[in-house]
Amino acid sequence: MDQRICIKFCVKNKIKCADAFRMLTVAYGEATLDRSNVYRWYKMFSEGREDVNDEESAGRPSTSTTDENIDEVKKIV
Repeated sequence: MDQRICIKFCVKNKIKCADAFRMLTVAYGEATLDRSNVYRWYKMFSEGREDVNDEESAGRPSTSTTDENIDEVKKIV
């Protein structure tokens, strides 16, 4: 979320997206959001988005690690 705040700051200060991406890369190194995500967030903030939080997505969660699932896998193995 902190990178999104930085992107929003760059939009508000009229810093070009490419320059914002370069600054994020210097600040965050390998942990920097990939270029397409930086550009996507930059576009959303440029179009008036204020919220830096991700919206909940529909569908299956990205992970299904629960105590119950771990126990089931242990039984199988």
